[in-house]
Amino acid sequence: MDDAEAERDAQFRGGIPEVYQQLLVPMIFEEPAESLARVVADLAPGEVLETAAGTGALTAALLRSCPGARITATDLNQPMLDAAAAAVTDTAVRWQQADALDLPFDDHAFDVVACQF
Repeated sequence: MDDAEAERDAQFRGGIPEVYQQLLVPMIFEEPAESLARVVADLAPGEVLETAAGTGALTAALLRSCPGARITATDLNQPMLDAAAAAVTDTAVRWQQADALDLPFDDHAFDVVACQF
């Protein structure tokens, strides 16, 4: 991790993930996450890539809407992923820090890519 990445992650440590989950998810992200998850479910994916997963609002909705799918949930900030992984513990989810502009996956590795942010 270079200095810029460390500084960025430091901004999301402490209470930021908790405030995000307690305030922003119910006010902004929860309903659209459920809606997007239903759209994804209609595609019957086996492998889903979620970018900008934050604290896992869409991830949890995808788990409910897409039984049997495997989800790789990514976010730029590890502290957000840590909070998400603590809240969403299903083994169908793999959490991975990744930059959505430079993803470390092979082409065609996923059936669907979803992003709510």
